[in-house]
Amino acid sequence: MAGLEYVVISTQALAKVVVISATGYMLGMDKAGLKLLADVSISILTPALLFAKITKSLDRQMLGELWLVPILYVVLGLVGLAWTRWGGQMMRLPDGFRRLCSVAVFFSNVNIMLIPIIQGIASSPDSRFLLRDQEDTPDAMADRSIAYGMIISIMNNLLRWSVGVAIMTPPRSKSSNALNTVDSFELIGTADQPPVQQINVRHDGLLAPTAVSAMTGEETSQILNMARSHSKPVADKRWVALLKVVWGAVSPCLTPPMCSVLAAVFVVLLPPLQHALLERGTYAFSIWASIETCGEACIPVTLLALGGQLGIPRDAKPAEASASYVSERKQSLGVVLVLVGRFLVAPVFSCGALLAIYQYAPWLAPLLRSDPALFLTLAIASATPPAISLLTVAQKLGMYENEAANILSWAYAIGVVALAAEVSIFLWLASLMHRA
Repeated sequence: MAGLEYVVISTQALAKVVVISATGYMLGMDKAGLKLLADVSISILTPALLFAKITKSLDRQMLGELWLVPILYVVLGLVGLAWTRWGGQMMRLPDGFRRLCSVAVFFSNVNIMLIPIIQGIASSPDSRFLLRDQEDTPDAMADRSIAYGMIISIMNNLLRWSVGVAIMTPPRSKSSNALNTVDSFELIGTADQPPVQQINVRHDGLLAPTAVSAMTGEETSQILNMARSHSKPVADKRWVALLKVVWGAVSPCLTPPMCSVLAAVFVVLLPPLQHALLERGTYAFSIWASIETCGEACIPVTLLALGGQLGIPRDAKPAEASASYVSERKQSLGVVLVLVGRFLVAPVFSCGALLAIYQYAPWLAPLLRSDPALFLTLAIASATPPAISLLTVAQKLGMYENEAANILSWAYAIGVVALAAEVSIFLWLASLMHRA
């Protein structure tokens, strides 16, 4: 296949993204309308799409063979962090703004960009070399590729609202007394025993040495019994506090799309349940088909919201004295740092790692040898623009909102051209792997 044909396939695949996003941009929707679209997409349409694609395209064996994908995603994210840290220091970017750039490089737009590109490639008659065997079909290949991408989506959703927020959050000052807090309680004397004014009890339930040394054996025994009774509620409070901390870290990740992915993985891990759900002519299949129909509306609605979001006018710039102020020159350098990281560093590292595994350690990922669509999916996922949630995280923390909008505007404007070129290269590499 000539190189021009790869370019045709890639540009055709991106045409859907460009046309629908441009429509959303030209509609000029206000924030209220965009919020409504975003709520419908996040709460209903995206979960429906993820659940339908995963349950339809993956099985338990295939899910087990994809164990390496989450690891590669995390390693790729760490490479992006290293790039922004080194580049940010070389460009002398403000620490907070450099953190924003790190999140932009780490978290890519897997769901919105990957799915329409894969569907566009599958609809091209020249992409038949991506089929796994003679019995494979373009629709099955597309569903399978989207399911591969959802494995990355799992890690993306898990880490975005935990690690992503942690990266952008300014470092807090350390308190020297945080780990040395001592609980005190007073013991009231009885008729048979003189009162002890104050006993210090540490968090581990032991008495302070100075308190024990001044007591007789009988007094010490009584005090130790009371200390043990005091340490039990302290331990209970610790467990409650620990559970609250764990829930506080996990709950932001349990978005409707994430819950949908977890439910789909649960179904895939139970073949009888998966078979019952997909068996035609049953009520269970009717419910599943309804979910699939809702999912088909996800991509158009999300792309409309994406185009509208890029057309929202920015707020006034913060004053130069503000802690989140970034000069225009530094903003431009940050945009370059993100663009190079997302469209050059990440895909080069990703393709290099995948080709090395394919050539020298195929046992790590057998599907790389049997299904060329896996390589194409992972390569495209590594080259997509930053996630739109970058702006959401900035709004959540109340800092660098204008800078986040500026990065996203440039990333999606240039990303269309960059993706067209990179998808052409990925298709060429996938065809070489197929021939081999």
